[in-house]
Amino acid sequence: MDHLKKHYTPNTMNRQQRLSSLDALRGLVLFLLVFLQPVLWSLLSRIDAPFATALLYHLDHEVWEGFRFWDLVMPLFLFMSGTSMPFSFSRFLRGEAPKSVAYRKICRRFIILFVLGMIVQGNLLGFNLHAIYIYTNTLQAIAVGYVIAALLVLHFRWRGQLVGIALLLLGFYVAIQIIGRYFLL
Repeated sequence: MDHLKKHYTPNTMNRQQRLSSLDALRGLVLFLLVFLQPVLWSLLSRIDAPFATALLYHLDHEVWEGFRFWDLVMPLFLFMSGTSMPFSFSRFLRGEAPKSVAYRKICRRFIILFVLGMIVQGNLLGFNLHAIYIYTNTLQAIAVGYVIAALLVLHFRWRGQLVGIALLLLGFYVAIQIIGRYFLL
């Protein structure tokens, strides 16, 4: 391995170790998000046929209860983010790089995703604080989930991660019960 370090920079070594199936999934989801959904939506909305109506149904999010194909986009991004963490943090977990570098990477990614989420809402540059909604879209959910998962991966072995996940699920359940019971009458 030492002979590789002489000839390759860390960036080229990381590119060689990339998980190509994850890159393919990322490309597929981005293709669906950026190209296929808008193009199919504009084409199918002009066709008055049962198959077009059925396909259009699955190219939009379900309002509250139910499931559509398009509802897979956010979970797939969360899955990809979590799947890449062992590769992304391997040098920090092995002690080859200081964790302070990982924290800077985590903070940078969080800020970028969170601000991009606010930009996607279209209200960030209006400077109207009442029109800026925090944590209302996929990018912001990925940003928060990434920070939590990254801290679990960096600081706990698999048993601690399972306990952390269980505590998060329990906390989410309690929060939903309290909000549902007392605030959403």
